[in-house]
Amino acid sequence: MTERTLPNLDVVDEDFLAEAARKEGPWVSILLPTHRTGRESLAARSQFQNLLKLAEAELEGREEADAVLAPLRELAQQRDFWLNQSDGLAAYSAPGLARTFRLPAELPDEVSVGDHPRLAPLATFISAVGGSFDLLALSGNSVRLFEGTRASMGEVSFGEDTPTAVDEVFTDRDHQTQLQHSPQSHGGDVANFHGHGGDGDVGTVELERFFRYVSEGVDEVLGRATQRPMILAGVAEHGTTFRSISDRRNILDEMVTGNPEHLGARELHEKAWPIAERALRKGDDELQDRYHQLVGTGKASEDVAYIAQAAEEGRVDTLLLHPAPTAADGQANLIVDEVDALIAHTLRNSGSIAVSEADDAPPVRAIFRY
Repeated sequence: MTERTLPNLDVVDEDFLAEAARKEGPWVSILLPTHRTGRESLAARSQFQNLLKLAEAELEGREEADAVLAPLRELAQQRDFWLNQSDGLAAYSAPGLARTFRLPAELPDEVSVGDHPRLAPLATFISAVGGSFDLLALSGNSVRLFEGTRASMGEVSFGEDTPTAVDEVFTDRDHQTQLQHSPQSHGGDVANFHGHGGDGDVGTVELERFFRYVSEGVDEVLGRATQRPMILAGVAEHGTTFRSISDRRNILDEMVTGNPEHLGARELHEKAWPIAERALRKGDDELQDRYHQLVGTGKASEDVAYIAQAAEEGRVDTLLLHPAPTAADGQANLIVDEVDALIAHTLRNSGSIAVSEADDAPPVRAIFRY
């Protein structure tokens, strides 16, 4: 039986990042750790309200205050929302825009009010290289999508139009049509129709059709441009079939083999992380080599002031971040961080964000276009 869980993760999508890069403030960003189950899941709501009070004080007297704060005030009252959380929550509001992201990472207790959203603690989830990975658990009876980091993994919800089991694709009419056109129904020697009683009974054509829908659903949720490595979990035949259908170039050759239906997020993470770590380390090593080759040529720097100027001018190709470890302390902290502006300006000018886990890496570096 498939391990049933409620999707508890939201992808930091390309549309939001585009808005984050170009939308004028004031932006209110509230970040905090949350809990997936138990009494603590509601306790996070109280901390959110404490952080919201800091934002209210910062915006007091400003014309946009009520419009920007209203979605956050409403969120604080939605009890059901707080009962289905992941490990961390990032909530953003700006004039005409409000978004929340449940993430598989413990975030610090922070509020930021300024011209740009607070994105530095989310670097792992917005980076083109390093930090996070996706996992697609495949079977005919159940398909689930996850996003993970070194520490944890959470399930992502597919859109309403994406089937997550082969039986959702084939109607009774499909069933009858296939029976009528099978060789057995015309006196042939070999029947090629298989019923839907179990995953082992699903035919190749049916499975391919189902996986095409799944592939489209993955693209819709994750976007086509993401470069995060994707790991497939399932039997080898399903992996081969899905790779032949999908045009995603970031699917790793190595997969979590076996039937994933009975595995929850924790068990899948334990099996997937060693695979993801190797892929992430390879990408990080290649980026480090590229950076070091450019040092001294004028196309790479760790001078934050110089990087800030270059980001505003659109000269940053890749912003390399080495996030400092963060730990929730239960205190409501008002944060001003220049790295948020660097991220926004880089994204606005079609640059990319990368996360490096090299121990000796400075907090901020950049590779320039020219």
